[in-house]
Amino acid sequence: MPAVSLKPVDFQRAFTLIEMLVVMVIVSLLVTVIVQGFGYSLGMYQRVVNKQKNAYTEVLAYNWLRGTLGASVAARPNDRGLEGSAVEVATYTYQPLIESMGLKTRVAWVLVQDAEKLSLEYREGDAQFNVYSWPTATGQWEYMDDKNQWHSQWPLIKEDLPPLPHAIRLQVIMQQDVFNYVVSINLRKTAKIEMDE
Repeated sequence: MPAVSLKPVDFQRAFTLIEMLVVMVIVSLLVTVIVQGFGYSLGMYQRVVNKQKNAYTEVLAYNWLRGTLGASVAARPNDRGLEGSAVEVATYTYQPLIESMGLKTRVAWVLVQDAEKLSLEYREGDAQFNVYSWPTATGQWEYMDDKNQWHSQWPLIKEDLPPLPHAIRLQVIMQQDVFNYVVSINLRKTAKIEMDE
């Protein structure tokens, strides 16, 4: 009988089917997490870009508002001066948006409310255009007197040469948020020249 060799046989070691399945599950979980993270970051990027575009537009609208109302002219004889209600501010200004700067020009800022949005419109002469809109919002103009009290109309009393308010505020309410756009009027408040000027 031939002699049988008891020498150990060299087996090649390979992955079992279960080990391969575990590796595939781990790889697929990692790919899923990476794709979801990429999708989330792409969505976040789009939201930031949209907010940034709105912010630029809102800042431009506020700068226009501040420029025209901040340069309001105090009422002179035979002028109408600044007239304000909760929905409209009309005044003479030295910084109109359309006419040349430095020319006294009558302008108006008007709040237009409809079912879907609140719009801020600018009017100068025959020109009229929408400056900014807030979805599902309400708003009003308010005027600060010399006692730092806010009022919904200006002038408070009828007089020949009413003074300008110390500040004008556009208050916009969206759901629970309240946004205040305040314009301080630093020019002469009355057409009369005072001794302390």
